[in-house]
Amino acid sequence: MSTTEIEEGRSPWMRRITSDSGARMASYLSFLALWLLATAVFDRVPGPVEVVERLLEEFARGEVFGNFGLTLYRFFVGVALATVVGIVVGVVMGLSRMARSFFESPVLVGLSIPAIIWSFLTVMWFGFGNTGPIITTFLTALPFVVINVAQGVRGVSRDLRDMSSTYNVPFARRVKDLVLPAVTGYVAAGVRFAMIIGWNGVLLAEWYGGSGGVGYRSRFWYDANRFGGFAAWVVLFVGFIVILDRFVLDRMIQRAFRWRDSSS
Repeated sequence: MSTTEIEEGRSPWMRRITSDSGARMASYLSFLALWLLATAVFDRVPGPVEVVERLLEEFARGEVFGNFGLTLYRFFVGVALATVVGIVVGVVMGLSRMARSFFESPVLVGLSIPAIIWSFLTVMWFGFGNTGPIITTFLTALPFVVINVAQGVRGVSRDLRDMSSTYNVPFARRVKDLVLPAVTGYVAAGVRFAMIIGWNGVLLAEWYGGSGGVGYRSRFWYDANRFGGFAAWVVLFVGFIVILDRFVLDRMIQRAFRWRDSSS
């Protein structure tokens, strides 16, 4: 019996439970159950109701939109810079063996340095303000874009690259018409990693050296020993990155690789 026949023999409820949406819902419910269990066991763990109340209080104080907007500005500027620079460096690394030897070690070093170290360094270099979180986001996200784009460029058919060189196709045209269309999916995957990692970077930079933003506001409640307020901001920024990944980045990846799926 084939997989399709087995699938058709199942009841509608069983198909819903065993679907991707069912698995996702089971994951959310499991997390909620663990949260409630932790609340019952540990006195200092705030429950969902308390967290929602603290979050509504933050909305009433007018703290949410201003701080979230400031963090989003720093985050998107840092990711945009990392995407542009990462595509350029990744394409050069993928096309040139000399460039690959030159950039390989710095990119590896960038991958090995955690976001918390970059946040410490940028606070020391740039002090408080927008520059530190933006640079932290940029430095944290850049290596992931470079690695993905370089990998995509190296996957371009060697025969096509040799043929374009044989017929003296200008370098700019080779990049525009041959390389970039082939690495679109890798760019999208790199940007997805960059945004998730960069989000950690901007929050850590604001935590240690921000004068406003989501990370700064989270630390405010942590220092005040009010874990309900701290958890409210954690839920807010975790919810944002989950929604961003689920409804924006995942669909961007699917669209970028649609040509490959349709040709297989």
